[in-house]
Amino acid sequence: MWTPSENAKIVGILPDYRLYILSNVSIVEASEKCAKDLIDSDTFSIFTKRVRNVKNPVQRIAEHIRRMDEVSSGMKPPESDEEHNWAGCYKY
Repeated sequence: MWTPSENAKIVGILPDYRLYILSNVSIVEASEKCAKDLIDSDTFSIFTKRVRNVKNPVQRIAEHIRRMDEVSSGMKPPESDEEHNWAGCYKY
């Protein structure tokens, strides 16, 4: 389960993610760049616990960036209570 703070940070980076895609960067590469940016700029340690508890934190966060892009755009329905907060909030 992703925390509200993690999801807020991820939704906050979606404009960058979409700009990467518009400039012909693959969705995987775009999400990995954004995941690295989130980890590198994690001043308040929002992702610290998640980074410590997974084998490949960049890949895991990148997967969730792609998921939250689908949820926030309205392309996929929310699966958890926390995702309902972001459903359809940032449409294409």
